[in-house]
Amino acid sequence: MSDAQPEFSKVIELGESGKPARTFKLSTNDEERKKVAARVGALSISTLEGEISISTTKTEIFVKGVVDAQLVRECVSSLEPLDETVHDEFEVEFTRIPEEASDDPEAEEDWRLPEVHLDPDMDIGELLVQQLSLAMDPFPRKEGAKSLIDLYAQEEKISPFAVLQDAVKKSDDNQ
Repeated sequence: MSDAQPEFSKVIELGESGKPARTFKLSTNDEERKKVAARVGALSISTLEGEISISTTKTEIFVKGVVDAQLVRECVSSLEPLDETVHDEFEVEFTRIPEEASDDPEAEEDWRLPEVHLDPDMDIGELLVQQLSLAMDPFPRKEGAKSLIDLYAQEEKISPFAVLQDAVKKSDDNQ
């Protein structure tokens, strides 16, 4: 695990398996929202909150949740600020069974399998930030925004002979 501190952290103890699901309400403060905005590439975040429900078995961890956020992003076309609202429900499954190490350095991880989580604790704040980044529009575009390419691109040069192209019709006689 890396030594970097998460921008928003709320560590919980997973506890014993088989207990009823536990639900946690999460909310960020101004400083945390500034750090998260820098991480996810937003100009600012005015609200970031969520609700996460966790249930566990001996071998699995099931997480259901919702993330809500109000962000200011940069339009990919005009570079103007635009508001984005994120409301996303998610489900994530983790396994407590360690993966067997592969001797093949070229072997790829199977993304369909649950992520391995061996710690007795889980940072649900970090999980919420990860889910926010997945739910954000990858290419935010302001409605009606003109592309900078359209505004500043040079006009296509038209050949002076283009006018003659329609005037002279090719036939078998004049080829």
